Amino acid sequence: MIDEEIRKQIRKVYNEVPMYYNMGIDIDSIENWTDIPVIEKNTVVKSGSSSLAVSAIPLLMNEKLISARTSGSTGKYMEIYWKIDDYRRSMLPLWYYRNRYYGIKPNDRLCFFYTIHYVGEAEDVYFYDKNSLGFLKSNIDMKYLVEIYNKMQEYKPVWLLLQPSMAVLLCECIDRYKLKGLDSVRYIEFSGEILTDSVRKMTAEHFDCQIANQYGANEFNSIAYECPYGHMHILESNVYVEETGREREQELIVTTRTNTAMPLIRYRIGDRGKIKKGVKCKCGNQSPVLQLNSGRVNDFIMCKNGEKKTPYALVRAVEVVNYMLEGTITQFQIEQKDIGKFNIRFVVDKDDEMYDEKYIEEVFKKNVIDRELAEAEFSFEYFNVLFPDEGTGKYRYFKNMMEEL
Repeated sequence: MIDEEIRKQIRKVYNEVPMYYNMGIDIDSIENWTDIPVIEKNTVVKSGSSSLAVSAIPLLMNEKLISARTSGSTGKYMEIYWKIDDYRRSMLPLWYYRNRYYGIKPNDRLCFFYTIHYVGEAEDVYFYDKNSLGFLKSNIDMKYLVEIYNKMQEYKPVWLLLQPSMAVLLCECIDRYKLKGLDSVRYIEFSGEILTDSVRKMTAEHFDCQIANQYGANEFNSIAYECPYGHMHILESNVYVEETGREREQELIVTTRTNTAMPLIRYRIGDRGKIKKGVKCKCGNQSPVLQLNSGRVNDFIMCKNGEKKTPYALVRAVEVVNYMLEGTITQFQIEQKDIGKFNIRFVVDKDDEMYDEKYIEEVFKKNVIDRELAEAEFSFEYFNVLFPDEGTGKYRYFKNMMEEL
């Protein structure tokens, strides 16, 4: 049975959001929560502004909503909108546990890596904020990493927010150039990609600090967070998470509890995992524990000199195309065919009046700002849809030259 308070909230969403209203579903006639339809990402992408609550439209028109585009790590983009107060409320559980578990507060100095902040001819490679220092990861090589590491030494961050692939490159840089440790860092948080045991061990050996994993998505912000005893507790005040499907292929379905501008109800997020309830964790948190079976995987671009680069330089170019053409690319895949050779697969909204394959390719190539990659050979293909990997259920946005799509 559906709790009446929850039914009231869902009824409001189905009445105020055109995407749901147009489904013609009478929420009062539904007895069980699982009878409420699961929403697919494609549905939200195609709905556009119809996925917004009617009350949020004036805020959108007056630029009073926070906008965040999904990372594209599944090979598909979506624009997410938040009311400012909702966004802050969604972040409170994560900040509460950061402080409770690891003593990390919002005013502690942070270093992080970003793909893009704005589009311009000369985007800064550093991003300074009140308590944070960010580094552009679109043009990373070992020389740049040494420069980044020296900047970190000067800045003296208390914590780092890293993707596992960036941690690998930092550790390799420390080893190659025999760099001294970052003594100021006492906590590292991983997010955005699968964290393997080997990467966790490598990072712990190089930084000698507390480490935690955080699972989230721009659609919801943080979904689950790792306590000091290794359990990924679901942040229940921010999201409701379910598992559905067969035993070995459980898919995660997520419902927002905080986003009233663009509420996603029973949304198939594209990851697989299992939920354990009733875990008696020594940290005292009684929330269900999430075990991820798949997630965002990141590979490396292989270079002529044997070095590895992250594919973010190419992802950034895709993001610039979407910025310039207002989200015309709905899916993409990048495959490294050989050293200096890449095949780019796009799914493009062909009904978009700005659709022009030649222009898309020109904008993409112009915005590959990594010096070596800018000289690479690019081929382009266009599809109606790109399908996920049959084994993992995930869209692989990048594959290196050792694999086949």
